[in-house]
Amino acid sequence: MNRSAARGFLAFLLSVPVLQGYDDWRVTYSSSNVCALRGAMVDINCIYKYPDYVQYRPTTVRTLWFTKGDNHQPVDLLSDSDYRDRVESICGKVSCIGSRCHGTCTLRIRDLRQSDSAVYKFRFTTNQPGGEYTGDPGVTLSLTDLQVKVSFPDPTVPTWAELECHSMCGLAGDPPYIWFRNGDNVGQGVKYWAYIQSGYSFSCAVEGYKRLCSPLVYTPKTPSVTVSPSGEIEEGSSVTLSCSSDANPAATYTWFRVNTDRSFRYMNQGPQLVFKYIVSSDSGQYRCEAQNTIGKRYVDNTIDVKYGPKNTSLLSSPSGEIEEGSSVSLSCSSDANPAAEYTWFKKHEDSVKASGQNYSITNITSELGGSYYCRAHNAIGHHNSTFLIIKVRSSSSSLPAMVAVTTIGVLLATILLLVLLWMRRKRASIKACGQGGRPDTVEEPLPVSVRENVSALTNHLAPAAQREPIEEQDEPHYASIHTSRSDNQEVPRCWVGSNVQSDQADAVFYSVVNIKRPNAVPGESDKPEAAETSALYSTVKKHPRY
Repeated sequence: MNRSAARGFLAFLLSVPVLQGYDDWRVTYSSSNVCALRGAMVDINCIYKYPDYVQYRPTTVRTLWFTKGDNHQPVDLLSDSDYRDRVESICGKVSCIGSRCHGTCTLRIRDLRQSDSAVYKFRFTTNQPGGEYTGDPGVTLSLTDLQVKVSFPDPTVPTWAELECHSMCGLAGDPPYIWFRNGDNVGQGVKYWAYIQSGYSFSCAVEGYKRLCSPLVYTPKTPSVTVSPSGEIEEGSSVTLSCSSDANPAATYTWFRVNTDRSFRYMNQGPQLVFKYIVSSDSGQYRCEAQNTIGKRYVDNTIDVKYGPKNTSLLSSPSGEIEEGSSVSLSCSSDANPAAEYTWFKKHEDSVKASGQNYSITNITSELGGSYYCRAHNAIGHHNSTFLIIKVRSSSSSLPAMVAVTTIGVLLATILLLVLLWMRRKRASIKACGQGGRPDTVEEPLPVSVRENVSALTNHLAPAAQREPIEEQDEPHYASIHTSRSDNQEVPRCWVGSNVQSDQADAVFYSVVNIKRPNAVPGESDKPEAAETSALYSTVKKHPRY
C-alpha cells in the first residue's frame, strides 16, 4: 500500500464508527445503509482487525461475504448462483502494527437487480486465538430508480415547470446528474427548468450512467378506447367503455358526452364508463380525456346502439275515399337501427301483397278496398303498423249528378237567351207606340216555350213528391183594337195597360180576351179546356156623329 493510500485508509479508520467488536476483534463498515441504482454497480467497504500474537505467526486470514445462512454456516456470495459472474471480493493485504493487525475488504456487485436488496455481512477467520469473527449487523443495500419530479411554481404559467431528479433514497456520494430532452443532453444538476409542450419528453441520469436514465416524463399520448363486449351493441345490454393512455406521470381520466352543438356533458371520473342497461338514446359520441401534471390529450368514441323497429306508422295518398279506377299510394315508416325493411299485408289475407317502403295500387276496384297494414323488420325484431282502411267509391254513382249538372247548365243558357230576345222585342214595341206610329210587331206575352222550360227546370230540380200546383196571376196582355170611319180610314191605336185613347174615335168596343192558364202540375192536361179559359168583357160606346 503506498503512502497516500495508507493516509486515506487511516483517515477512513478514524472517521467511520465501529459497528461490532469485542476486545481487539472488530469489523467496521463504511455505511450501514447503501442506496444504489438498479442496473448500476455498487461497492460495500469494510475494515477488519484482530490481535497480533507473535507465537502464532505467520498469520493466516480467510474472508467472505454472505447474505444467506447465519454467522456459523454462511453461504459465500462467490459460490451463490444468484450472484454468479456479478460479484467480486476485493481484499487488501493484512498489515500489523504493534500488537494489532488489520485489513480492508470490498464487495463489488455489478448489474444490480431488485432481488439484490438485502443485508450483507463480512466474516473473516484467522489462526489466532478466538478463531472466527462476523461483523454484525451488516450493511443494508437498497435499490432505486431515478424519477423526475415535476412542479409548477407559478400556476399562471403552466408551460414552465421545475424538474427534479429524484430517487427513493439518497444515492451514495451525491453523484452529479445530467438532463435529457427527447434524448439530447440539455443540462446538469439536480433540478432543471423546462418549457413544456406537446411532444416533449424529459429524463435524468447519473453522470457516467446514461443508460440508466430515469423513466421519461411526458404528456399523455392520444388515449385509446375499448368497448366490452365487442361487436354490435344491442339495446338493453350492459356495455363498458375503457380508456387508457401512455403517460408519465400516470394520467387520470374523465368522461364527457359530446352534444350535437359540440358542447360537453360531464359523465364520470375514472378509466371506465359503464352502461348497465343501454338504450337507443345513449347512441352518440363520448370523449375520454387523459391528463397528468404536464398536459392532457383526448379521444372521441362513437356508440351506435342497435334496436328493433318501433313507432311504425302508415300514410295514404290521396287520403279519404278513393274513386274506382284511380290510384292510391301507401307509405310506411318506422324508427329502427339498422334501418327497417317493409312488407305489406291485407287484413284476413296471409299472403304478402308487396315489399318495400312504398306500395301503390293502380286502377283500383271495390274488390281491392279494405284494411291494409305494413310490417317493419330488421335483424333485431319487427313491428306492425295500425290498419289503414281504403274505401272505394263506384264511378256509376257519380253519373246522374254529372247529367243533372249538364242539363241545368243547358236549360239556364237557353232561358237566358229567350228572355233577352223577349226583352228586346218589348223595348222595340214600346218605342214604336211612343212615337205615334204603327208598330211593326205586336207585343206578345212571354213565349210559351220559355214558360215550359222554366216549368221543366223546376220539375227537374224539385222531387215530384214535393211539387205543388203553381198559381199564376193574371198576366197583362197587349192587343191592337181597330175602328172604322166613314171614309174607311184605319186608325191605329196602342193599348197600354187597360185604357185606349184616340182623338179620332169616340167609340169604345168590347173585346174578348181569352187567357189560357198553363198546367201547374204534370198530369192535369186532360181537364176540359173550359176550366182553363176565362172571358173578359168590356163595354164599347159609340157616340153619334154630328
